[in-house]
Amino acid sequence: MPNAQLFLPALLLGLAGSLHCVGMCGPVLLALPLQANEKWAVTRQMLVYHSGRILTYAALGVLFGLLGKGLALAGMQKVLSIAAGVLMLGMALMSWKFEQLITALPGFGAFSRKVKTGIGQMLRTNPNGSTFSIGLLNGLLPCGMVYAALAGALASFGGAEGGVFMAIFGLGTLPLLLGVSVFSQSLGISIRNRIRVAQPILLGIVGVLLLQRGLNLDLSLFESAVPKAGLDCH
Repeated sequence: MPNAQLFLPALLLGLAGSLHCVGMCGPVLLALPLQANEKWAVTRQMLVYHSGRILTYAALGVLFGLLGKGLALAGMQKVLSIAAGVLMLGMALMSWKFEQLITALPGFGAFSRKVKTGIGQMLRTNPNGSTFSIGLLNGLLPCGMVYAALAGALASFGGAEGGVFMAIFGLGTLPLLLGVSVFSQSLGISIRNRIRVAQPILLGIVGVLLLQRGLNLDLSLFESAVPKAGLDCH
């Protein structure tokens, strides 16, 4: 299965996590100094902010993709894809409880507080010129959906593929976040309920795609990356 086929799961993950991002990033979005009376100005500022956030996702994707490539060369590519698929299915079954389990792990609370402190300092010292930097830091906030996407990047088996995977994940979250910022400050209860139902369905689809990839992975894809032992006879 070509690595390009991982991009659909990345987009689905972004769409599935977009409502969660509204809740997670909402306070930051509301704190940004936006020109609420000019929708184009708001759109431009939010695109700058989200560019920083997606850049952070892409950088993390490169790191995890390179790690996945190393593990793939060690013969663990099938295991990684299957494990990532099982993770997505587990998230689909546990729905919103997964976030609580992830953020309850040791060290997550302290790290989150440090990132939020950095964002708060930027808002106080240079609110108009820190939009991009705030987006960069926001990409580091502990988030179960981001970690799930990083599992997909890990199974991409390459730095470039991992970076693109996470960038597409970030783009998948963009429509809802941008729409909320530009057109309103909140979503109606009916819309939230619909997306809440759609999220586990999308996660389940991603899990099935990654499981299929792991079970049908063509190991010959990695032969070119592994040095051949022995000498050729002529």
